Amino acid sequence: MRNDLPVLSLEPERCPVCGASVRKENLRSHYEKVHPRKVASLAQPKTLTVASSGSVFRSHRRRNILVLSIVVLVVIGVSFAAATYDRGIHWHPVLSITSNTSGAVTVPMNIGIDQSLWKDHSLDQYGEGGLSPMHTHDTSGTIHVEANTSHHDFTLHEFLAIWGQPSDGSAINGKAVVSLTIDGQAQASPTQDFVLKDKQQIGMVTA
Repeated sequence: MRNDLPVLSLEPERCPVCGASVRKENLRSHYEKVHPRKVASLAQPKTLTVASSGSVFRSHRRRNILVLSIVVLVVIGVSFAAATYDRGIHWHPVLSITSNTSGAVTVPMNIGIDQSLWKDHSLDQYGEGGLSPMHTHDTSGTIHVEANTSHHDFTLHEFLAIWGQPSDGSAINGKAVVSLTIDGQAQASPTQDFVLKDKQQIGMVTA
């Protein structure tokens, strides 16, 4: 006699939830009847955890890229601001004046500081600490060009005007200027104006 009926597995398995002994073919129905809330979690593939991890990784990566982009923009902004910031100037040209009749002429101290030696106020906006942007501290002839901007060309004639001398550089203390040298080089005109520079040596001779 032929036996064509399928052989059912009689070997029991233990339920991973409650530990009950259940035949393998009945395990699914056991889950559904006894542990209906566990069926979904038991059926979820483990790859879900991997997918979640990948999502977190991508989220962190996007956040890191965003933070890095912000840092780069800040660095560029700070660099640009530093490059364009006007630090002003602080130069020290030296003026020597000689009279053909009386010898060395003293350049007074406190030009552009004492009101009696501060006659022109047209450049006051560029000064610092309540001083003219061009002034003297002693009688050495050193002109302190201390300004809050580097976008203005401060000239010899402007300094002479602050001192109270003719603003065209034609005379010092009422005596006509007859020659002018810049760093030892004679200038074509004794009344020529020029921009003051750091450590510049200026020589003027009067009648």
